[in-house]
Amino acid sequence: SNAEYRFLGNRKQEIESGRGEAYMKNILVIMNLQNGLVNSPEKTAMAQKILALTQKHIFDRVVCVKFVNRDDGVFPKYHRYYDMHKGKEVELIDDLTADLVINRSVYSCVSDDFIQKVVKINDGDNLQELFLCGIGTDKSILKSALDLFERDIKPIILTEYCIPNDSSAITQLKG
Repeated sequence: SNAEYRFLGNRKQEIESGRGEAYMKNILVIMNLQNGLVNSPEKTAMAQKILALTQKHIFDRVVCVKFVNRDDGVFPKYHRYYDMHKGKEVELIDDLTADLVINRSVYSCVSDDFIQKVVKINDGDNLQELFLCGIGTDKSILKSALDLFERDIKPIILTEYCIPNDSSAITQLKG
């Protein structure tokens, strides 16, 4: 869609004209595009759409966040969810490349370590905003967006490039 082009274009025009903030790299954070989580026709279609977005070179940097379950983590303990530990299921989908890959074992990707690593690929400049997309709008993306907001970093959720992890939520969206 042209929405992301318009948004980024307007933002760059404001910055270049001196009306905007100092230029910050446009950083896309992609969540959960892993073999074990792209497990339905809807998620496969969304993964291909996100992959095509990355190939448009709209973003200066791409960060991929992977969910890697831990034996001693909260998902086995409270949800009895034991998948996504290792192997092919935790790997990123084919053809997806990133400037930075971060593992997480909880809903949110936002931590001090995450912020430090993303600041580093932003040439050491503090983060003002991050673009979010991927699988897990209903949990991971929402929790990460809220955590970014609480750190005074503007989360911009690219809703056209998001899908819930819960298949019942997909049915409700189609509704």
